[in-house]
Amino acid sequence: NGIGAMHFARCIRADKKRQGLLYCGTEYGMYISYDDGVNWKPFQLNLPMVPITDLTIKENDLVVATQGRSFWVLDDLTIVQQKDNSIMSKNLFSFGVNDAYRFDGSQNPNPKNAGMNPPNGSVINYFVKDISDSAKVSIDILDKNKKLIKTFSTKAKEKEDKIEVSKGMNQFVWNMEYTPAEKTEGLILWHGNVTGPKAAPVRYFYKIKAEKDSVEGSFTIKANPVYNLTQQDYDEQFNFLISVRDKFDEIQKAGKNIRDIRKQISDFMDKQGKDVPKEIKQQADTIKKQMTVIEEALHQTKAKSGQDVLNFPILLD
Repeated sequence: NGIGAMHFARCIRADKKRQGLLYCGTEYGMYISYDDGVNWKPFQLNLPMVPITDLTIKENDLVVATQGRSFWVLDDLTIVQQKDNSIMSKNLFSFGVNDAYRFDGSQNPNPKNAGMNPPNGSVINYFVKDISDSAKVSIDILDKNKKLIKTFSTKAKEKEDKIEVSKGMNQFVWNMEYTPAEKTEGLILWHGNVTGPKAAPVRYFYKIKAEKDSVEGSFTIKANPVYNLTQQDYDEQFNFLISVRDKFDEIQKAGKNIRDIRKQISDFMDKQGKDVPKEIKQQADTIKKQMTVIEEALHQTKAKSGQDVLNFPILLD
C-alpha cells in the first residue's frame, strides 16, 4: 500500500529498537513502514531522487547506496525509532542518545559536493511543547557518579555555556569537554588558557529542565578504536589533565587575589594622603613587596603583548 508495483531494490528490518519498522529502497527512492510493510510513506528527506541499490544499518546509522549518486548516511535513527504521536502532548521529552566516539578534531569547511560530518560529540535531541522568550531551560551534564560536570542554560552568562531553545524539536551537542580553567582578561600567556580535559570513555548522565518540567537520561562515550588504550590509560590521562587544570586555576585565582589586595592597599593609602603614619606606610610597602615576589614567580608580569613571551622567561603558569 502506498508503493504499488514498484521494484524493491533492497528492504531491511535491521532495526531491533522498534518493532515493525522497515526501510526500503526502490528505483523511485526511499520509503519507510511502521507496520511491517502493510503501509508505506516516502522517506526521501534530502536524498536525491535516484535508484537505491543497497541499504544497511551501522551503529544505528542508516547507510544508503545509490545508483550514480554515491552513498548517503542518515545519522542516528533514534528519533525515527521513537516516533510517537503521544510525544506532542508532553511538555518536555528527551529521545535516546546514541553512543558517540571520543575523538579530536572538528568539522572543517567543506568543499562543494562534499557531505557534512556528524557533530563531534554526544548529541541529545529533545522536544519542548511550549517555550517563552523569558523561560529558563538548562541542561546538566553529569559524570559516572552523577556529579555535575557542567551546566548549559538559556540564561548563561558565558557564550560557550549558552543554549538556544525553540518550540518543538531541539538538539544539543556536548563536545565531551570539561570546564576550562578560569581565564583572566588581559593576561598575556603563551598558550592562551588551559582547556578542560576530554571526558574519558564511560557512561554519563544528563538532566534537562524547562521551567517546572524535567527529564533525565544517560549516554555512553566510546573509546577511539584507532588507539589501543585501556580504561585505566584513559582514567590516568584524565586525572592528570584535570589536576593540571585545577592547579592552573589556583595560580589564576592567586594572581587575582594579589592584584585585588594591592589595589585595596593603594586605594587606602591614597585616601590617607600625607597624614598617614610612617609605620602604616612601611607595612603597606612591605606587604606589596612580599606579594610581588610571589606574583613574579607565578606569572611573567613583564609581558605586555603577545610577542613579549619571546623576550622574557616563561614562568609557572
